[in-house]
Amino acid sequence: MTISFEPLPPHASSQHGSWGSHRVIAEQLRARPKEWAHILTYASRSSAASVALQINKGTRRAWGPAGSFEARSRTVDGEYRVYARYTGAAA
Repeated sequence: MTISFEPLPPHASSQHGSWGSHRVIAEQLRARPKEWAHILTYASRSSAASVALQINKGTRRAWGPAGSFEARSRTVDGEYRVYARYTGAAA
C-alpha cells in the first residue's frame, strides 16, 4: 500500500466558522440581492439543515430581521452545503 504525505486538513467543524463570519457573509449577500450563493459547508446534513433554518428564521443578528434571507441545505458531491440569498423582505 502506498501512502500519501499531505498537510492535515482543518477539522470539519471549523469549516463553518464563527457566527462573526456569518455577519460578513450576510453583508456580501446584501450586496447582491436575490442571487443564490454557496455560503457554508458542514460535516453533517443535520448541521447544514439547522443553520439554513436559523437563517430563514433570522434567529441570529446577522440574518435579521426574520424573512430578510432565504436559505436551503443541499448535499453536493458528498458535502453538506448551505446556500442562501438576500431577499430584502422582512416577515
